[in-house]
Amino acid sequence: MLRWLLIAMTITFTLLILADIALPRGPAIIYQHLPKLNPVASLDQNLSSGTTSTLHDFWRAWSRIIHETRPQAAAITLLGTAATEFLPPRAENVRTPYADLVRNQVADIDALHDAHARYVKELASHNVYPDTFRGRGVVVVGGGEYFGPAIIGIHMLRRSGSELPVEVFVPNEKEYNPTLCERYLVKLNAKCLILDHVLKNGAHGIETSEVSHYQYKALAILFSSFEEVLLLDSDSIPLVDPAKELFATEQYNSTGLVIWPDFWVSTESPRFWSVAGLPGMPSNLPRTSSETGQLLINKRTHLRTLLLATYYNIYGPKYYYPLLSQGALGQGDKETFMAAAAVLNAPFHRVQAPVEALGRNNGREEKGTAMVQYLLGPGSALTTPSEASPAPEVRPAFLHCNTPKMNAAHLIDEGDLLSVDGKTRLRLLGEQREQIDHFGFDLERALWELLVQTGCELADTIREWKTRDRLCERLEEHYAAVFSESDSNP
Repeated sequence: MLRWLLIAMTITFTLLILADIALPRGPAIIYQHLPKLNPVASLDQNLSSGTTSTLHDFWRAWSRIIHETRPQAAAITLLGTAATEFLPPRAENVRTPYADLVRNQVADIDALHDAHARYVKELASHNVYPDTFRGRGVVVVGGGEYFGPAIIGIHMLRRSGSELPVEVFVPNEKEYNPTLCERYLVKLNAKCLILDHVLKNGAHGIETSEVSHYQYKALAILFSSFEEVLLLDSDSIPLVDPAKELFATEQYNSTGLVIWPDFWVSTESPRFWSVAGLPGMPSNLPRTSSETGQLLINKRTHLRTLLLATYYNIYGPKYYYPLLSQGALGQGDKETFMAAAAVLNAPFHRVQAPVEALGRNNGREEKGTAMVQYLLGPGSALTTPSEASPAPEVRPAFLHCNTPKMNAAHLIDEGDLLSVDGKTRLRLLGEQREQIDHFGFDLERALWELLVQTGCELADTIREWKTRDRLCERLEEHYAAVFSESDSNP
């Protein structure tokens, strides 16, 4: 475990066949029959159903409140950057205050507090739940370079046996791909929605140009049609059936919000709790920070939490991201959901099993590739165990492949598949035996079957793949060289 923690320290965060496409030339995975969804390019197209109209009304009202309670203060500035500190093995996982690196004047903090208080008062005074959300589903933010890894994740979701519908949110019409969204994804029981259409048609005072990157995730959850949501980053790959292994758990059903851990300790400024109107840091927080490559939330029980997290994200880059992370690695939306629950004294479950790292040696150094997140396990944030590795019975639930992402074109063209000598082909997730011991099968081989399949099917469909020379052939070459018959599963 210590070896993998050392690998983790090297992680650099950067931030089914189409009718008119030939059969895939790479290995194929066959799925059970899945119910189909009608492709939806725009939420506006559903206005006649009443559901989206209700969503627009809902967002129009709350975007006005978010705008009217916006912070009127100078942007948060920091004296330095918070350190990356890993929780030592067997250390007590109870949060202690981090050093305050915020250099703003008291007047700025008071102005932030006043705006925050007005917004929380609005949350408390309204019956916020609309008659809009239905059922369970998976929400992914895609588009552009994020389509490739998102498709791998959706394929792996289907391989788990899950039939949960998927909504892929793309930021705007430019990122929307009609062939991919309307002909390919529907065969995987997934559809595309355009965030910009809700923001433009429903928003009051919030410019679409003000929202990007990490800010999209809270909005995607909020705008999804589902009442119960599994949020997945485009590069977070599910390894279990969420309906059976996550939504059905006591931890989720008793709290309505499940959050996974990150590698390092939390680094929020103590002034965040002052801004939030609390006398100090809540006592039920784990020492490690959070990681939102995946998130479970029930909007019926946690819509106020989600609306507060949305507020933190809308005003995140200037205010709440630096308050909650103080410049630490991965700064963004990652702390906003648990912070919102803590501020509102809403229940949540933080997964006990610590995140683990998988990586490769490129001939010069150990480099991190992916984060392994585990099933929920018993207990709560207060009773999170301090052991450095999860109990043997706790199985992997997600593989967050962040460096590099499972994007077929990027893998082929950006050198991650070769050692520093430029000749030796690499496994990215460790040796075959290690993967079988860890996951029960050769996970990397399964991912490469999908990379070859989708890379060959979609080489002329995904916009950023069209200019890649011999994409399909080069994917096949790597698969054949690394995953030969002699390397087949025992």
